[in-house]
Amino acid sequence: MKQNEKRKNNLDERQEQILLQVEHRGCWLAFWGLLIALMVQFVMGRDFTYMAGEWIVFMVLAVYLVGACAKRGIWDRHFKPDGKTNLIFSAVSAIVFGGVMFAKCYRNFPDKPIGSIASGVFTTGFVFVIVFATLSVMAGIVTKRQKNLDAEPLDVEADADNLTDANDLRR
Repeated sequence: MKQNEKRKNNLDERQEQILLQVEHRGCWLAFWGLLIALMVQFVMGRDFTYMAGEWIVFMVLAVYLVGACAKRGIWDRHFKPDGKTNLIFSAVSAIVFGGVMFAKCYRNFPDKPIGSIASGVFTTGFVFVIVFATLSVMAGIVTKRQKNLDAEPLDVEADADNLTDANDLRR
């Protein structure tokens, strides 16, 4: 058997779609599960050296998802890459991480509630600015990539046996 040959796909189209859904849900389950586990461990005061492995896996997954989607000009299934979306997601993430920081500080220093509130408010503001700026830059990159992909002429003489749809031409 030649090493260059493609492996035989034993799945029909329906099974292929089901497998893609299972993999999709598994990916997001891992992503959100790791994020929640990291936040809980952070609040509980766990040393970072014990969380480093989870953090590395989470960051690799996050960078891959962002990079792969940006390369293909994909933002989201339900949201558009605009200022309103960036504002909403920035506010939600800022409030969540500000609350996590407040909980951690309050857990460590229960006799200093004002300091805990201040650290929560500072974290909320800092996270909002960083996330909003990052989302704005990424929205610009994705929008530009979408325009470039839409402007590319499709090769109509491509071998139909090797392509499943027009999106494969863009990969």
